[in-house]
Amino acid sequence: MKVFLVLFLAALLAVMLEGVLATIIMPPWAPDLGLLAIISIGLRWRGLALGLVLAYLLGSSVDVLSGSLMGLHALLFLLTFMSAVFAGRQLNLKGTVSLVGFYTAVSFSYGLSLYLVSTFFLSGVEIGLRWFVENLIHSVVNGLLAPGAVALFSRIAVWAGADDSSERALYIETPVRPA
Repeated sequence: MKVFLVLFLAALLAVMLEGVLATIIMPPWAPDLGLLAIISIGLRWRGLALGLVLAYLLGSSVDVLSGSLMGLHALLFLLTFMSAVFAGRQLNLKGTVSLVGFYTAVSFSYGLSLYLVSTFFLSGVEIGLRWFVENLIHSVVNGLLAPGAVALFSRIAVWAGADDSSERALYIETPVRPA
C-alpha cells in the first residue's frame, strides 16, 4: 500500500507540475507528465486490480484539475495503463529506442483518442493538419522524455519499498536437453 500511495502522490505531483509547465512552454512542446507517469508505472506494476485503481484515481485527478469532461481522462488513463502493462509483459522495452518508440506511439494514440472523444461530445471541433502536426510534436516530446520518466518512477518505486525484481526483463527460456 505504501508503494501505491507514494507512486500516486508522485504522479499527482507530476500532473501539477505539468500545469505549471504549460504556462511557461507552448502547448505542443510541453510534455504530458501525467501520461508519462501512468505509462512508467504501468510498465513496472505487478498485478492489475490495484494498478487500475491507481490509473482511475490519477485520471480522475487530471479531470478535476483540467476542467475537462468528468471521466474522460480517467477512461483514457485506464486504457493507457492497461496497454503499458500488457506491452511491458509482451515486448522488450528495456532499450532507449524501444522506450522512445513505445511512448511516442502511446502518446499519439492517447491524443487521438482524446480528440475523437472530444469531437463526439463537443460541437465545432474539427480534425485538421495543424492538429495532426501538433499531436505528433507533442508525442515526440513525450517519447524523448520516456527514459527519464521510467528511471524516475522506478527509483521512486524502489525507494517506497517495491523490490527491484518487479523491473520486467525479457525472459528467454532455454530448452533443457536430457543428458
